[in-house]
Amino acid sequence: MRVISTQIPTTGLRYSLLILLLSVFCLVQLNAQSENHKPNIAPSEFTAKSGAVGWQEGLTAPDLQFNDINGKKANLYDMLDKPVVLEFWSLDCQQCLKNKTYLKSFYKQFDIHIVSICPDEYPNEIRKLAKSKQLTWMNIYDDSKKFNGSDFASTNQLGNASFVLITPDKKVNKVFTSDKDFGKLGVALQQYFGKR
Repeated sequence: MRVISTQIPTTGLRYSLLILLLSVFCLVQLNAQSENHKPNIAPSEFTAKSGAVGWQEGLTAPDLQFNDINGKKANLYDMLDKPVVLEFWSLDCQQCLKNKTYLKSFYKQFDIHIVSICPDEYPNEIRKLAKSKQLTWMNIYDDSKKFNGSDFASTNQLGNASFVLITPDKKVNKVFTSDKDFGKLGVALQQYFGKR
């Protein structure tokens, strides 16, 4: 009787096991990365539970977690030791670029935080602009499109917002819907600081 050998060549078995192990390792790594990766602007679990929360004037602003272009992390509520101005802008908007000069003067004149949010998919360009214009506040590359198909402002009913002023009581004080509203923003800041 003839015995048929069913042995797999040792080299083939080792190669198959190596491929299997590498595949499992890659799947574990991809799963870990997808669970840990969040947009650069994301709602925080610490958003106020009481009262109306939203982006309309007079409502409590949702808490947000920010990850800026230099890897600095912050929460909106933690920044509310003073008023916060959220600025929504784009690299191809000439008025937005001019507004940086006004924002710098507001930043020096008033005791505020500024968070500039740009949805353009060129984080290096945002970083270069912030460095060249010496914009020392938080500059965020809004990568929300990668996660839900639209930018942060559109997803959160802030569609045409250019500036949002949030006061230390966590309230949305004003929403400005034109990139030419920097003058109105300045008046709102003067009124806020004049009442204190």
